[in-house]
Amino acid sequence: MYQPIQLSYDFSSFTSALSERTLKNHYEGHYLRYVNQLNQLLISQNFSFNYEPSLLYRNIDAFPIAIRDGILFQTGGVLNHELYFQSITPTKIEVPEPLKSKLTEKYGGIGEFEDRLFSLAAELPGSGYTFLAVNNNNDLILLNLANQDSPYMYGMIPILAFDVWEHSYYLDYLNHRAGYLEKMIPFLNYQHMNRLYEQVLKKHKTI
Repeated sequence: MYQPIQLSYDFSSFTSALSERTLKNHYEGHYLRYVNQLNQLLISQNFSFNYEPSLLYRNIDAFPIAIRDGILFQTGGVLNHELYFQSITPTKIEVPEPLKSKLTEKYGGIGEFEDRLFSLAAELPGSGYTFLAVNNNNDLILLNLANQDSPYMYGMIPILAFDVWEHSYYLDYLNHRAGYLEKMIPFLNYQHMNRLYEQVLKKHKTI
């Protein structure tokens, strides 16, 4: 079975922006439920768990049509949450290379990138995520996707996920999503983003 990731920080690590109660409920009440539900769906199909969850998108045709939507939704719930939790850090991190140069080239600077991320996430209708993803040409794409859809579904590899489902902020901010975004965007984990970006570049170079 797929195992949940362990957080690299405590639930109380973001109390200036996000309460311990909210983060704990997000991880234990939502993310862990997606992991369990995905595992149960795959067990019902005698799945051997012989490849990582992101490859379920590529191999979805191996499952009966009636269960495919469920698998895609639960897979997104797992992967999107994992990337969100890895996309934030309580430690102030400078933007490393080569991501810094690429973000500057694409958006004009780190501040401009964060402003664009804020605007896009604030305008996403309903529930979903704002992603930074890499396409097959190694270009960076900021995009909104609804519910638990993933950039993997569109041939892109996500390196940042910002959760704007209400459960990620409602206990602290009620319906004031912009307040949540303003407080949490400064906690972006650029080191993790850069690591994923380098992995994508290496992968594309070997293809």
